[in-house]
Amino acid sequence: MSKLVEQFLKLKPPKFNGKGDPEAAPRWVEGLEKAFEVLGCTEAEKVTLAVYQLQDNADDWWKATKGRVFPEGTAPTWTVFSETFMGKFFSESARERKLAEFMRLRQELMTVDQYEAEFARLSRFAPKMLEHPEDKARRFRDRLKADIRGQLIPVNLKTYEDLYERAQAIEREQVDRAAASGSRFAPAKDKSRFGKKLMAGNRRFVPLIRKNIGKPNHQQNRCMVSGDYIG
Repeated sequence: MSKLVEQFLKLKPPKFNGKGDPEAAPRWVEGLEKAFEVLGCTEAEKVTLAVYQLQDNADDWWKATKGRVFPEGTAPTWTVFSETFMGKFFSESARERKLAEFMRLRQELMTVDQYEAEFARLSRFAPKMLEHPEDKARRFRDRLKADIRGQLIPVNLKTYEDLYERAQAIEREQVDRAAASGSRFAPAKDKSRFGKKLMAGNRRFVPLIRKNIGKPNHQQNRCMVSGDYIG
């Protein structure tokens, strides 16, 4: 076991303290499972190593819970431990919030890569919706921007990976075209000019015309509105 622990720690497995974002709990489980797969751990070894990585609140919880989860004489299993752990640190309400976040996900202002990263992160909270590969691919495609989605639908790609790669290619083509035309980088033209006549409804305001400078004239401060002089 000491040799196994040494090999386990060399993989830099994640620790868990029971604080912060509830999403940290499933990430912790997934990180440990990667290490367990590399090391070829038994069920009992998985539990032992996982408990070794618990800290603070999570460690206190397990000390108070392990007797109920694995009564004396019961062989510990990773399945039971991970289900108990997730029930504590990733509650049903937290799962529902993540599912709702996935349901709202759209590409919008994100790049294709940013959207795909969010899709991958949140999709694990909707396993029933994405049970079939085609469902996952269709969901990913239908939440892309309209201009990208419109080019993907006729192609009729079936896999998530193919759709992702094609969406990246379409986005690159759009960026290249925009750069070539200068449309993305050209500054907006300022059409205003000094002395431009201002419009206010149907009235046209003309700048004052000063005449007979230096001579008193009671009408020199008049302005013209729609052709009429107003004193």
